[in-house]
Amino acid sequence: MKIRLTLLLSFLVYSVYAQKVDDILLSKAEHLNEKYEDANMAILTSKSVFEFFVDKKTEELYASQEEDIRFLALRANTEFVKRNYYNDKSSIEYYSLKSDKGKSYQHDKACGHHRSGDIFYSDAQICGYKFNMDFKGQAVDFNSKTVYSDPRYLTKVFFHDELPTSERTIVIKVPSWANIEPMEVNFEDYNISKSVQKGEETTYTYVLKDAEALGQAENAPGSLLYLPHILLLTKSYQHKSDNISVLSSTDDLYNWYHTLTSQLGYEDAGISAMVQELTAGLDTDMEKAEAIYYWVQDNIKYIAFENGLAAFKPEEASKVFYNRYGDCKGMANLTKTMLRMAGFDARLTWIGTNRIPYTYDIPSLAVDNHMICTLFMNGQRYVLDPTEKYNPIGQHAERIQGKQILIEDGDNYTIDRVNVEPIERYLNESRLQLQVVQGNLKGKGTSTINGEYKKNLFNYIYSLTADDVDDLLSNVVAGSSNPDHFTIAGYSELDRNKPLTIDYDMKLDNKVNVFDKEMYLEVDFVKDFKGLELEEDRNIPYDFGRKVYKRTTTEIEIPQGYTLDYMPEPFAINNDYFQFDLKYEVKGNMIIYTKEIKLLNNILPVTAFEAWNSAVAEISEFYNDQIILKADD
Repeated sequence: MKIRLTLLLSFLVYSVYAQKVDDILLSKAEHLNEKYEDANMAILTSKSVFEFFVDKKTEELYASQEEDIRFLALRANTEFVKRNYYNDKSSIEYYSLKSDKGKSYQHDKACGHHRSGDIFYSDAQICGYKFNMDFKGQAVDFNSKTVYSDPRYLTKVFFHDELPTSERTIVIKVPSWANIEPMEVNFEDYNISKSVQKGEETTYTYVLKDAEALGQAENAPGSLLYLPHILLLTKSYQHKSDNISVLSSTDDLYNWYHTLTSQLGYEDAGISAMVQELTAGLDTDMEKAEAIYYWVQDNIKYIAFENGLAAFKPEEASKVFYNRYGDCKGMANLTKTMLRMAGFDARLTWIGTNRIPYTYDIPSLAVDNHMICTLFMNGQRYVLDPTEKYNPIGQHAERIQGKQILIEDGDNYTIDRVNVEPIERYLNESRLQLQVVQGNLKGKGTSTINGEYKKNLFNYIYSLTADDVDDLLSNVVAGSSNPDHFTIAGYSELDRNKPLTIDYDMKLDNKVNVFDKEMYLEVDFVKDFKGLELEEDRNIPYDFGRKVYKRTTTEIEIPQGYTLDYMPEPFAINNDYFQFDLKYEVKGNMIIYTKEIKLLNNILPVTAFEAWNSAVAEISEFYNDQIILKADD
């Protein structure tokens, strides 16, 4: 009876499964399941169609984006949330979720403000559509239409999605009365087909097949730097015999920015009183500027990056001042306001961080994603980013170095560039003195830390208790999350304008081995970049996070009764991206080990992977080699 019941249930499940799943779809799911082993779901086809029209009521240029996506389950019992984003300059006109048979598909819908961690996007809205797929090979069709009331905000179109995609199609229809340019970015390494059909409107059609899912690679730089995408440059359009400019030039871009910032007020008694308090008794302009800039860094909390209009219009300085929080634009505006009250020439400045590859010769809101403040003082220009806590005046964070800046100047503007910090400003230097004591290496060390790493450490230190600070610094100097025995003897005062100096004592276990008359010493307990070989099939640049300049000098006293028998051969490599120089030498009864490492750029291009892997293999071999001392007869 049980066997018959089991067979009956199996037959019923198979019958339901057969009704739910098309054989062709199941075959495609099997194929994609082999191709994308880690994916539970894929996109079979995805098509975006962009059209432009003049709205009858407002008589202004609008844009629409229609999406047709077929989702395919690669495994049974999968769940997914399709997300649609919009803001105060766009709206979702309609959407639908249907089965591949054309019937409405059960789902849950939730809409509201968009959050990402502690960051709140005040005018960015999101609708999420959650649905389940019970069977492998099951398909669900999603369709939606979003309308943009201001096409300035329709900036970028991507080929890749969070799911692997078999075929991605982008269609852009440009009316004959509009000057709209699709600008192709990062197409070089991708097989993207393109066709252009001309008539009453020009239709651009792009197709990319077999696009992998986003977010698969570790230490990836900003996706705009390497993923293919299209910038939609809406320059102008004709309406009722008028030629109406939207964003046809950098002048248009700045003029639009300026209409927003010119609405701001710069007078407030409370701010003025704070400026007087901060600058009282200070003699030099630099002291006064530092006092104001550092006060904003220390007292205003960065909380948001907003989309829509709020992404470009700063908050009033008074609101940021009294709330004690703001986004980058609000903090830049408060810095400008306070500096102006102190008699300085300070100006709002737009910039795209190193996650954005564009320059200001492209008239698009996509060019920048950040606002800072430029100070002109005593014939010098200072770029101030108050969101970078503990960053000293005159130095620039990694993410803005070398980037173009658009500096306000009333009705005019200036385009300049942020200086690239010399590698010497990144120097982190350690000096160690070691002895062999009772079968272990013991000694003292001093580490001096500068640059981006110092700024990051300050952020951690100020948020920790005293005991936790010692643990943090022990890990910093030991180069490991599990140091042997490091005791922090002291560290310098936390001063933006001075290096962070750490003094410590150490005892290193398992670094001395004695066999008969031979003593083996392993003196490098950090082994920077050992084993960090990059995957051969990786096609995405590797982001180290920051440039590196590290110098370590270790003195090891040769113990009495022993003489040097063997030292590892020196290792050195020097190219445009990185430099390694490691060597041992003997001075009297001391062995001197010096290690100098430079990463000259925080991003390693794919073309340099072979050289990097070769260097890492050689440096790992160097680390594995040991000093050999021989006992005197």
